[in-house]
Amino acid sequence: MKAYDGFTEGLDLAAAMESFSDNPTLQGKKQFFRQLKEAKLLVPYQGDTMNVAALHNSAGEILLPAFTSPYELTREHTEWDDIGVMALDDLKHIIIDLPAEVSGVVLNPFGKALVLRRPQLMEIDREMEGMTLKRTDHPSPQILSPLKSYPYGIVEALRSFFEKNQEVTRAWLLAARPDYKTPPHKLFVIEFFGDRRLLFPQVAKIVEPFMRPGESFELMKADRALAREAREKSAPIYICR
Repeated sequence: MKAYDGFTEGLDLAAAMESFSDNPTLQGKKQFFRQLKEAKLLVPYQGDTMNVAALHNSAGEILLPAFTSPYELTREHTEWDDIGVMALDDLKHIIIDLPAEVSGVVLNPFGKALVLRRPQLMEIDREMEGMTLKRTDHPSPQILSPLKSYPYGIVEALRSFFEKNQEVTRAWLLAARPDYKTPPHKLFVIEFFGDRRLLFPQVAKIVEPFMRPGESFELMKADRALAREAREKSAPIYICR
């Protein structure tokens, strides 16, 4: 079998599914979800490493395939341009940024498959993280205002991360809302060079532990107008030196 950098085979998906079926309690569910989140997965690419492969099932759904072992990957002779190693969270973030026509992830599609559609991915996050992530496209500009206080430690954690990622030039933490009737949420405005599909999942992982259960936050890439408005509302929490 071919070796894949960073891949360690640890999840027996069929056994995990059977164990959950035998113990469908809250404890059994959390154990199953933990196994899914901790697993290393082999993910095929088409074209380059920015284009995860996609499959269509008999119902016409578009799903991103991922495999729990080299054996599962090669059960059917399919030509992939490259193979990467990801966690389920990495695939979740890719799904969030894709059009709604992409339904979710399918694990081991050529064997005993498990389909995790967007609602199931959100359920896993709710159970394990106490929160969910989704992409929102606002039809009109949001109302921005200074944030009165920051969660303890979040600024230091973000600064430490940004200092190791020179593509980030500035970042702000603000309050945002679509209108004055809606309670504000935390908005992270980030000015950077590069692809948000690579940066935002990493930032979200840093931010998540600082959020309260049920609390929402938003990440936005700063264009010139948004950066100007953020600068007018608040001092940046990070400036590249």
